[in-house]
Amino acid sequence: MEVIEQQATQVALLTLELLAGCQEEEERLASRFHASVPEFRTLWMFRHEQQMTVKALLAGMSISGSRLSRILESLEEKGFVRRSIDPEDRRSIDVCLTPKGAVFVRTLEEQYLRIHEKLLEDMPESLHGPLAEGLERMVLSLRQWLKEARTVAGE
Repeated sequence: MEVIEQQATQVALLTLELLAGCQEEEERLASRFHASVPEFRTLWMFRHEQQMTVKALLAGMSISGSRLSRILESLEEKGFVRRSIDPEDRRSIDVCLTPKGAVFVRTLEEQYLRIHEKLLEDMPESLHGPLAEGLERMVLSLRQWLKEARTVAGE
């Protein structure tokens, strides 16, 4: 087996383990706030914006419009978001975080930061920079690969 193949195998296995761990933590955080994982992921989209359109949310998530509509309905019932029709374009629906939703999103960010600080504390400081750089390059490669795959698939 060539070195690149061995390294690819190692990265694939580590990526799967990271994904499983992240999903487990998402479930734990979501349940702590009585939210589902899809609700959690939708609220996570608001970490840099207080308000987004449904169209913008759909562009950032890989779910159908009807699925997003059900998620937003549930989040609205729980008091995390409020939906309204854009007065300038009645076809557009704005979604705003409520004060409760804003607290939730800030808490999520704080929890995520603490988790990753703990992960970094458990490894030598000399690896922090190279790890971040390597992950950043992997994400850039993944984005490019996904973009090409979507183009081929006609999405």
